[in-house]
Amino acid sequence: MTTSIEQTPVVIDEPEGRPIERHPSDLLRLVVALLVALIGFFLATMLNNISEAITVEVIGTVSKVSAVAVVVVITTVLLFALLLPLLSWGYLGWLREWRRLGLGLIASAVAMGLVWLVGAEVVSRFSSPDLVFTPPGWICGDHLVDSTQICVSGDTSFHSYYLAGGVAFFSSLAPWMTKRWRRAAWITITVLAVVRMIQGQTPPLDEFLVIGISYAVGAAVLLAFGTPSRRPRGKDIVASLERSGIRLSELSRAGVDARGSTPYFATAVGGDRLFVKVLSPEERSADILFRIMRMFRLKGVGDERPFSSLKRAVEHEAVVSLMASSDGVRTPQLEAVAEIPPNSVLMAYAMIDGSSLDSVPADELTDEVLEGVWDEVAILRQSRTAHRDLRLANVFLASDNRPWLIDFGFSELAATDGQLRSDIAELTASTAVVVGAERAVSNAVAGVGPDAVAGAAGRIQPLALSGATKGALKEQKGLDDDIRAEISRQTDTPPLELEDLERVKPGTILMIVGFALAVYFLIPQLANTDFGAVLGADWAWLPVILLASFLSYLGAAWNLMGSVPDRIRLIPSVLAQFAGTFINRITPVKIGGMATAVRYLQKSGVDTPVAIAGLGISSVGTGIIHMSLLLLSVVLIGKNAADFVELPSGTTVLIGLVAVFAVVTVVLYFPFGRKIVKEKIWPVLKRSGQGIAQVATSPKNAVMLFGGAFLSIMGYIMSLWFSLEAFGGGLRFFEVALVFLAAQALGQAAPTPGGIGAVEAAMIAAMTTLGLDASVAVPTVFLYRIATFWLPILPGFLSLKKLESDGAL
Repeated sequence: MTTSIEQTPVVIDEPEGRPIERHPSDLLRLVVALLVALIGFFLATMLNNISEAITVEVIGTVSKVSAVAVVVVITTVLLFALLLPLLSWGYLGWLREWRRLGLGLIASAVAMGLVWLVGAEVVSRFSSPDLVFTPPGWICGDHLVDSTQICVSGDTSFHSYYLAGGVAFFSSLAPWMTKRWRRAAWITITVLAVVRMIQGQTPPLDEFLVIGISYAVGAAVLLAFGTPSRRPRGKDIVASLERSGIRLSELSRAGVDARGSTPYFATAVGGDRLFVKVLSPEERSADILFRIMRMFRLKGVGDERPFSSLKRAVEHEAVVSLMASSDGVRTPQLEAVAEIPPNSVLMAYAMIDGSSLDSVPADELTDEVLEGVWDEVAILRQSRTAHRDLRLANVFLASDNRPWLIDFGFSELAATDGQLRSDIAELTASTAVVVGAERAVSNAVAGVGPDAVAGAAGRIQPLALSGATKGALKEQKGLDDDIRAEISRQTDTPPLELEDLERVKPGTILMIVGFALAVYFLIPQLANTDFGAVLGADWAWLPVILLASFLSYLGAAWNLMGSVPDRIRLIPSVLAQFAGTFINRITPVKIGGMATAVRYLQKSGVDTPVAIAGLGISSVGTGIIHMSLLLLSVVLIGKNAADFVELPSGTTVLIGLVAVFAVVTVVLYFPFGRKIVKEKIWPVLKRSGQGIAQVATSPKNAVMLFGGAFLSIMGYIMSLWFSLEAFGGGLRFFEVALVFLAAQALGQAAPTPGGIGAVEAAMIAAMTTLGLDASVAVPTVFLYRIATFWLPILPGFLSLKKLESDGAL
């Protein structure tokens, strides 16, 4: 493609059109909007009285103004808000931007539905009675004011949905809007939100919640469907360089690693060659997300706060690059920094002939080359400048075989000791991937000294290294250990412990989430429980209730042991069942427990396909015992027991089979689907089949599989039976068994952790149907759930930590 910038022909070589992408800025907007929605949810539920009081104060303040003036303002704002979307739709249609228009309408519809759902199903449960106060004249309602008064009528709930749709539509268009238009849109939304507050008597759904949900929906729709690339085009880059005094004759996209930017090769009119880095808001958003994630996850890695703007980030990189060059570091000369309207920036560097070290053959990484690299690093260390991304991709080998350091986008001046140690660790690990641990360490020691290298040994770990280096180390398992051992040998120092760089461990997050969910689900149960009735239990039954509960875990462990052909130890298997129970308390449909079981089997030496198949066998064996006991209970109790079992209709089964057949047909129809089945699915199924065959031909495994399932189920049934006996009984054993089996089947389908809520309701309903008084059924079920659901949380957590410390999980 050829274009002309002030009559200067410029050859621009870049991909035609704009590919559909999913942009980091949309993800960042989604995260921020969800945080706003959480704040709004808190305000609309926990602090609803304060929200209502603020509404009263706002209405009271505005009531001092003439009613006519208020009506005029409200009417004007509402009319403008009504016309604005119509004008936006027409403008997009005139521009033939059908994709943007379609995504905006989808976002609006989804946001309106979500606002209705959240308001009707969640927030309404926390609403307090309507406010009681003397309404001003503009609030309509025959029961409030005289019908002759001037007022503005309207359904405030409709305005909530309208606000939601408008904010979502704006969110879907925001990436293409200039700062001025985005500011105008936010002012409009704010004014409309205030008008909604002063228009009606009862406070509407909290504004933060409506705006947060709606803005998140707009960003989520763009992420889901993707949008054309928003990065500057070649003609915009050429024009910006022209304004900076650099006139180009050629510009082409560069297929090189330039993390955090879009790279170009350029040739000036005079023949000078340039390397151009283009940074857009997408790169800034990705950098912010990256820094935020590291801030919450890591400590002591030297990350600074994100810059206030993209321009400030570019200026920082320019300063570090110029400082390094003045200190004597070989780095390309910075030729220009220029803005690309509306909101992108470029940096132009003098071009160096050569290749980055990650793309040169391994035999060209001679000791002379590596010594030259470490000489440049030594200069940086002397001026306390940390590169902070010192991997082979950012070291350039020029045509004269001399190394140059490039890309100071993540660098820091006046660096800390930790940042300097990270540079040594990064470069040592990155070179060891290619030349081996011994050469990499020897060149590092020769370049910066044994003390500096020994001090960096604790940072040769995945948490302290770049993604590229971390990925390369994964392909050479144990190389990081070899590097640290080599450092200890060559520097004659004892092995250093790895630095603790994790601020928040995944287990800690799991604990916090689990505790929050436990409290969320437990509080409603406690509120609806008659503790006087529970405390009236015969506590002599408690030991046998707990013993029966423990037998269920022992049976589940035997069941799991019998599902795989490998020999598995009993006690760790019991601990794994407790650990899985703890994980299940914070995940629905036993997903966490299943993942825990698979991981435990893998750590016990079972092949992954066999472990997955074993979990399926375990579930099948448990299902067979469950259904057998359920049918036996139905037969022993009589015909009324059929009320507890509702099988799916033939139509439902047929629809399910047709759906499965359709999915399989579609997958096998396309070549990529057949490839996945052949290369990924079939080998797993084949290995799983071999494991199943081994289990099926072993009488010992069959006894453990079905016997363990029977013991596990009977343990729960006996716990419920003993809980009922603690309150004087009232049902036969098989009636209690039917209550448990039917309620457990329902709990499997409930989306809540452990089926909480659904299981209790089903058990109580079943017991009362069988003739048990509710005053006995309710405390019985609550006592049972304390023994089998809540009390195992603590031993489950302790079991999880024990297995992790032993390397068994």
